[in-house]
Amino acid sequence: KPVSRNARCGNGFGGQTCLGSRYGNCCSQYSYCGTGRDYCKAGCQSPFGICD
Repeated sequence: KPVSRNARCGNGFGGQTCLGSRYGNCCSQYSYCGTGRDYCKAGCQSPFGICD
C-alpha cells in the first residue's frame, strides 16, 4: 500500500496506509492519519494502519 502523503487513508484515498507516515500510524474512522485514542480506538481502520 502507498504510505499517506496527505494525512488521508483508506479506500477513498487510493488505499493509502498510515503505517510509516509522518502523521501517525493509525487510520481513523474518518480516514485521517494520526495518533492517540481518537485515531486508534473506535472505528479505526486496521487495514490501513495500527489499531489499539
